[in-house]
Amino acid sequence: MKTTHKLLTATATLGFVLTVLLPPPLTVFGHGGEDHGGEAKASTGVALPDEVLLPKESQFLFQVRTNLAAYSATYSRATLYGTVSAAAGGEGRIVVPQTGRIVRLAAQVGQVVRAGQTLAVIEQTLDATQQIGLSTERANAQAELRAAQQDYARLQSIADIAARKDVVAAELRLRQARQNAAILNGQARQRQVSITSPVSGTVDVFNLAVGQQVNQGDELFRVINPGKLRVEAQVFAQDLAKVTPGAQFRVEGLQGQAGVPARLVVFSNVVNPVNQARQLILELDAAEGNAYRPGQAVNVQVVGQGNQGTKQLVVPTSAVTDLNGKPVVFVHTEPEHFKIRYVQPGSVNGEQTVLLQGEVNENDRVVTQGTYQLKSIYLNQ
Repeated sequence: MKTTHKLLTATATLGFVLTVLLPPPLTVFGHGGEDHGGEAKASTGVALPDEVLLPKESQFLFQVRTNLAAYSATYSRATLYGTVSAAAGGEGRIVVPQTGRIVRLAAQVGQVVRAGQTLAVIEQTLDATQQIGLSTERANAQAELRAAQQDYARLQSIADIAARKDVVAAELRLRQARQNAAILNGQARQRQVSITSPVSGTVDVFNLAVGQQVNQGDELFRVINPGKLRVEAQVFAQDLAKVTPGAQFRVEGLQGQAGVPARLVVFSNVVNPVNQARQLILELDAAEGNAYRPGQAVNVQVVGQGNQGTKQLVVPTSAVTDLNGKPVVFVHTEPEHFKIRYVQPGSVNGEQTVLLQGEVNENDRVVTQGTYQLKSIYLNQ
């Protein structure tokens, strides 16, 4: 009896201690954005042939996420690859007009200049052949000038008996000879040329020094206006239908630049004979396109309207998976039930997929994350 009494007393004491030390039960919350049903239903624990049973605990573990199927008219989307270039007036390339040497540099890398501003002064240099030719032309011009002066002086001395037309012709010859001699003398004395900027902008990187020899046709400077940029993209046959009159364009940088809207300048009707693509020219807004530079590779997102704005049922592209060689989506019908729906996908882009056929309705909750786990469970059950 004493042993039984002690055992009962110890049991009661242990129960009291557990009651005091254990915390009260906590309220369990579902993860955000998910609908696992309002009222829990008793589960038979047996999955139908076209569904997967997955307890809520496993849904949290596998991080299952869902989204709603909906009708949309902006399902036509394409990603094009483009290159940034300077628009009209956005870039000026200054080349050497004649062979010479730099006698003055008035520009620095990164300097902001205006159109018509002097960037450098070049003095023309002549090789031996050119110098001989110039000397010969000067000598001929001087000889012609002396002959014209003598002929005119002779006619002036006999002006009373000379024909009037001969006097006038001699005078014209003298004027022309003086002009030619002056031009050649000026070329010999003044051989400096000022190089000016054709556009307003910023001077790009260059490697020049005073006294450096430059050749005719060499590029000296490049002036770029970052506020005047355009994007050139190639549109291939599979994307032609997506570039509609109401399409919207957005340029995204490959180096982390934020996407900016772009305006359509022209969609060329000429097909490139090399790659059979048509050229698409877009213009970037001056205020929003400052993060981009000529020569940079970008993505061009084209968001167009469907056929005459017709709405079609779309689901997130991540919701469409493959089951035994057929495209399917998993529809979350009950808190722990996921139905398999075979579908026929249509237009596809990085975000949305059009469903042409299938037992999926508007506002059905389709699985967008965790489809691999659901497919594995279905194949093993």
